[in-house]
Formats: sequence, C-alpha cells, structure tokens
Amino acid sequence: MATRATTPPAPTQPGGGELTASYAITLAARQMGLLTGAALSRIGVTTGQLPVLLVLFEEDGLTQAELARAVGIEQPTMALTLRRMERDGLVTRTRDSSDARRSHVKLTAAAKRKKNAVLRIRDEIDTQVLASFSPAEQKTLRKLAVRLVTQLGELK
Repeated sequence: MATRATTPPAPTQPGGGELTASYAITLAARQMGLLTGAALSRIGVTTGQLPVLLVLFEEDGLTQAELARAVGIEQPTMALTLRRMERDGLVTRTRDSSDARRSHVKLTAAAKRKKNAVLRIRDEIDTQVLASFSPAEQKTLRKLAVRLVTQLGELK
C-alpha cells in the first residue's frame, strides 16, 4: 500500500495566536542550523566553524580580533572556536612578530581541501531551503533578511 506524503502542520505560536515574525525567524534559523550542521558534520566541520572558515577562505591570516569582528562574535567565543578548530586540524595560530599579544590565524592544508565541499554545502542548503520560492521571492527574502540583520546589529 502506497503512503501519501503529508504536509507537516504549520508552526504555531506557543501560547496560541498568530505566529509572530520573530518566532518564525527563530524557528527557521534553528531548522536551517540543523540542516547545515548535519551536512557539515559529514566533512568534519561544525556550524560554529562555518563563518570562520568562510572568512578565512576569503582572507587567510587574519588576527583573532579581526576574525571576531568579521564573524560578529565576542573575543572569548572566538578564542574557544579557534581552539576547537586547531584541535580539529583546521587552523593554526602564530604569534605576530611585532606584537606577541596578537596571533594570526591560517587555514591548514586540510581546511583548504574542504573549501569546495563547504561552499557546495552552503549553496545546496540555500537551494534546498528556497526551492519552493520563485526567483523574485528569493531575491526579496534575501534583501529583507540582510535588512533585518543590519537593523538587529544597530539595536545592540
């Protein structure tokens, strides 16, 4: 007997009422994080490492402080992320010759070999998640998402 595919029920607001935009965005971000995390785990990368890798793919050798600013996280969080990335063989840190308090972060050969896979996963998740949207809707969604992130950054 063939089973019929069912559409999952629409998410609801805890406590009832219409789903708010902020709650819907939170749910979407959580689900995208799970999808991304599952795909990245197959190549030995975590979702927390993804933004650092993407920045270093563009400009290798940044300082820890520069990376923290570029990714938008606090220095202690970046230090912990980099420690884990060193442990996982993705980055190395070397002291700045002119300022011993600073260290430069460089991708390892292993991380560089993962670049194409990381970028492919990022793009495939985007394609998969946006598949039910028209090209115009996708463009609008990206534009609104960038605007929302910008506005949220200004509220900090």
